Amino acid sequence: MKTAAAVLLVAAAVLVQAAVLNRLPLPWGLVPDLVLLVVVGVALWSPPTAAAATGFAAGLAADILPPADHEIGRQALLLCLAAFLVASIRDTGVRAGAGPYIAAALAALGVSLGYALLGLVLGDPRVGWATGAAAVLGGTAATVLVSPLVLVPLGAAIRRLTGEGHSDLPAPWETARGLGR
Repeated sequence: MKTAAAVLLVAAAVLVQAAVLNRLPLPWGLVPDLVLLVVVGVALWSPPTAAAATGFAAGLAADILPPADHEIGRQALLLCLAAFLVASIRDTGVRAGAGPYIAAALAALGVSLGYALLGLVLGDPRVGWATGAAAVLGGTAATVLVSPLVLVPLGAAIRRLTGEGHSDLPAPWETARGLGR
């Protein structure tokens, strides 16, 4: 049941990212990475191998779904690594308090930086040092800003599927006031 839910969540995230978010006329073209947030949310509740498979599948779908304009496998590699790393630390209390938001922020920064560095190495003409730095910082900021809107309901849904009734993922305002666990 949990696997089917993860597949549906990732598929929905990829479709919403490609059909809606990537087409929004946002300032400087900075779009939050919904696919990354869903992969991080699933990875927080999955073993490392399942999380890596989820990240790879999500990244591959994002790589081949139009209007993809980069090499196939670039996003798959980065999301696979990010999901594996997040799932590897999931038993260290990262699911509590601000941990999920920090994990999402670090994953967003790592994936954005990796994407830009791979672009430089592969000779992507759209990636330069200045544009790459702006895209990394802006994309990470946009993703972090919307992370509570994705991680809170995703965590609640996964807790229901796994049968865990308590909330390890408080709302960000509760964490800020010290009311979270």
